[in-house]
Amino acid sequence: MEKETERIISNIRKFVEDSFPYEIYDVTFKKLGKKKVLEVFIDSPSGVTVDDCEKVSRGLSDYLDEVDLIPDAYTLEVSSPGIERVLKRQVDYERHIGKLVKWTLQSEGTDGKIRKEVFEARLQEFSPDKIKVQTDKELRELPLSCVKEAQAVFEFPKELSANKRRR
Repeated sequence: MEKETERIISNIRKFVEDSFPYEIYDVTFKKLGKKKVLEVFIDSPSGVTVDDCEKVSRGLSDYLDEVDLIPDAYTLEVSSPGIERVLKRQVDYERHIGKLVKWTLQSEGTDGKIRKEVFEARLQEFSPDKIKVQTDKELRELPLSCVKEAQAVFEFPKELSANKRRR
């Protein structure tokens, strides 16, 4: 089943990226109770709208019906990873430079115990093996290997916040 799922995901990724001006953020094909659900998350540098998701959903649905890639019944869901997405790909980190991120770090201490740290900080620099983040107190350089999860934090635009206070 796992090899079959990988084949399905690979074909979907290729079809969407060859047919539409979007990137694949993630694809999952899972069983929820007795139902199978195919989730396709699309992204682009300028963001994703509901219309974009609908366009990809219709095109992908037609393609999947045509090639009969998934013989069993399933539900197709196409969406955006959202504003407060988990940073998974290199491009996610690069697009969030200068932005606030919630960091979950995990590393082994000198005593052999696993240490976990959760905090918010602005991503300042990214490379495939390390990151630099600015906390309220300091600039920290961390190995990317200790990042268990990095999740974007939505911040209201300053102009919008200022306008609300004036009313």
